[in-house]
Amino acid sequence: MKKLTVLITTYHEAFVVRGGGEYELLSIADGLRQCGIIADIYGPYSRPLEFYDVVLHFSVHGGGLSLLRQIKQAGKPVVLWPNLWADGLDDAAVSAIREHVALADYVTFKSGAEMRNFLSLVDVPEARIVKCKAVADMSHLKPVPRALFPELYGVRDYALWIGLIEPRKNQRSIIGPLRERGIPLVLVGKYRDRAYYESCRKAGGSDVMFIDSLPQRSEILRSAFQNALFYAELSLEPAGLSALDAGLSGCRLLLSDSDWSREHFLEHAEYVDPRSTDDIAAGIGRVLDRPARNEELSSHVSGYCFPNAMVPLVDVLRRAVE
Repeated sequence: MKKLTVLITTYHEAFVVRGGGEYELLSIADGLRQCGIIADIYGPYSRPLEFYDVVLHFSVHGGGLSLLRQIKQAGKPVVLWPNLWADGLDDAAVSAIREHVALADYVTFKSGAEMRNFLSLVDVPEARIVKCKAVADMSHLKPVPRALFPELYGVRDYALWIGLIEPRKNQRSIIGPLRERGIPLVLVGKYRDRAYYESCRKAGGSDVMFIDSLPQRSEILRSAFQNALFYAELSLEPAGLSALDAGLSGCRLLLSDSDWSREHFLEHAEYVDPRSTDDIAAGIGRVLDRPARNEELSSHVSGYCFPNAMVPLVDVLRRAVE
């Protein structure tokens, strides 16, 4: 079988401030390579367009449309990975999403919840819909031999949250309830909204540690998960890959109550209303009552790991070329 060649594209501003979506794009590229596929990310060092069999376009942000139009004009098949939780979008954004769908040969969804949310806004012909899976990093199944993160950062018995610091992620919601219990919070992530970031710093004071980033797949990141009291992500949209990575680590989970969360974690997490301080406080109590390490959770989330979780995406990329 001929080795498949894939060009991964996205909108031009995506990597100005890297968030979970950008790390997911890089993870997908790496996973495809591990499956024996040539996968390049578009840029100065990618090869000419004619070299590639198919294009995987990541996101439906309008900034990528001009590139996608040219790719389609060149006759390349396109598989769209929307990576979108559609909520409160204006007419211009919806119009851009519809054009992305029109340009794509197939549209992939990582969960039933994401698909239902997307289809409530934009129609996609059933024959072009493909159900894939989010792909978590198997490295988080491997224990770290010592408390590396607590030793380096001087913090213990903490709650951990990884992601861009911004209003939709809703980090400020948990600061007060954690302070009431005397639990420090570690926030790992940069920001796009400086005003919101500063409001979190002011609200958190010395009880919140801010870390710009931790290296992906590193021992220190794995140690951060494995030594946390629990992992929290109370965003106003579905949690990201970090929640799956935390689950692989066996870390207790406190998440926003949503179809996405329950689809991925079933009864293995605690769920709260991210807009309710009282519910968040109660959820903290419940998650702390769970066993410190959850092997059933690790086993369940391992179903989202490479290589099996990559199979639906690889299949649709090959199908698009046929």
